[in-house]
Amino acid sequence: MGVVTIAAMQARSRFSRALCLAAAALLGGCAGMDAQECRDTDWAYLGQLDAMDGRLDLSTRARRHFKACKDQGVQMDARAYQQGWLRGLQDFCTPESGKAYAEAGRKFQPGYCPAPLEAAFLQGYAPARDRYQDRQSVLELERRIEAKKKELREARDAKNSAGHIAYVQKDLRDLQLELVQLRLKLAQ
Repeated sequence: MGVVTIAAMQARSRFSRALCLAAAALLGGCAGMDAQECRDTDWAYLGQLDAMDGRLDLSTRARRHFKACKDQGVQMDARAYQQGWLRGLQDFCTPESGKAYAEAGRKFQPGYCPAPLEAAFLQGYAPARDRYQDRQSVLELERRIEAKKKELREARDAKNSAGHIAYVQKDLRDLQLELVQLRLKLAQ
């Protein structure tokens, strides 16, 4: 176990506070920030975290924080927040981040990243988004196949006409074929 420096503890504390503030902003629209939190916030770091979230634009996020702190009689450091936001975009708008964002099933808003960085982000995002959508389609097909199997059992139990049973069987085979094709695509 190494020695923990005061600077490391302070950085960890700032990170924890910023993380709590970001969570409060997401859950409560910043309504939970008190005056002390507004004064203690590392605005550059919070701006960086907000940008790395990839959801709302700078002005929307900053306006929420500004209002929350203004309501407490404290002014946020807008310049530090913006500088942090720009650093956060540098961290967020990468192929690796794009891939992770898509794999989490999140939708990217074109124009969120600055133009030169957006192309890099999309290099990771687009193929991962396609794979994510294909995996979601597999789950949906599996659900539909189970429902069709149940429908077939019920049709047989109810002694439905041979024509109706054949129709349900054909639907089931079509769904199963579609599932096999999709799984082959995912395996490539």
